[in-house]
Amino acid sequence: MSLHVGLVYSQNEIDAETEFQPNPHGAIQMDITVEAINRALLESGHRVTKIPAGLDLPERILAAGPDVIYNASTGIAKKTQQAHVVAMLELLDIPFVGSRLATHVLGLYKQVTKLIFQQEGIPTPKYQVFTTGEEPLDLSLRFPLIVKPEHEGSSIGISPESIVDDTAALRRVVGKNVGLYKQRALVEEYISGREFTIGVLGNKNPTVLPIQEMIFRAEEGAHRKTQTYDIKERDAINTQCPADLTDAKRNELEAYAIKAYRAMDCRGYARMDVRMDEAGTPYFLEVNTLPGMQPDYSEFPRMAVHGGYSFRALVERLIELAMESE
Repeated sequence: MSLHVGLVYSQNEIDAETEFQPNPHGAIQMDITVEAINRALLESGHRVTKIPAGLDLPERILAAGPDVIYNASTGIAKKTQQAHVVAMLELLDIPFVGSRLATHVLGLYKQVTKLIFQQEGIPTPKYQVFTTGEEPLDLSLRFPLIVKPEHEGSSIGISPESIVDDTAALRRVVGKNVGLYKQRALVEEYISGREFTIGVLGNKNPTVLPIQEMIFRAEEGAHRKTQTYDIKERDAINTQCPADLTDAKRNELEAYAIKAYRAMDCRGYARMDVRMDEAGTPYFLEVNTLPGMQPDYSEFPRMAVHGGYSFRALVERLIELAMESE
């Protein structure tokens, strides 16, 4: 069925006051991704109107009159506005790709995501949230700890110094994060083992795509292995999909992923980051409610290929899921 698709996308993210651009690599990815989605939709016989996300987004959409919206926008001016875009989409009586407002809010606030994980019995690292960095440290937390901005993605704000071994380093890094990103800092116990990403596709009956392992390169140095912004920007990591897992461990990860997907009320698609300690215990870190979709690059379409979806077929499947009745 040929549809008129409104393709909503982000323009460059930049802080208007400081001219700080937190994710220049993401701006490049957005441009490539939008063109790839546009091409896939056209190849499937749809008509496409590209619509930049701005304060006048509802008016632009209503003027275009699409049958369905493909939402690729990570925010108007910054990542923390990702949910604002979805809120505007929900005001319109037009189906759109991806999860609804509440899901994006839950996913952007990592502390809330982790509370949901704990409620559902999904293992997640112990954590504490800091507003200034001067709060008393929860003495049950064990070093090393990792410091992250509470609601960023794409490893923004994560560097080798984000992993800290003492209270002085913790307070220094937390203070830097709070000042630079203007949000609270999430501090959690650092899990030193293997790292995986898990893609889930569907609505009421979601399926898990082949699990991908992120394999850190030896030449990246002796610092503890984690996906820093620099490593992502330089693509300095190898991947293996499907990951080398026993059937029992794969089934365990898939069961947790489906439970998390349903608990967060995800629709369409989502991607989850997981670390596994030396004993093989998985720890779910977060849910990306708007996974990157750059073909041959982003994790979700890469996993989808191993699950039997070409990029064009994946985009078409997301449109189909958006058109499904609640």
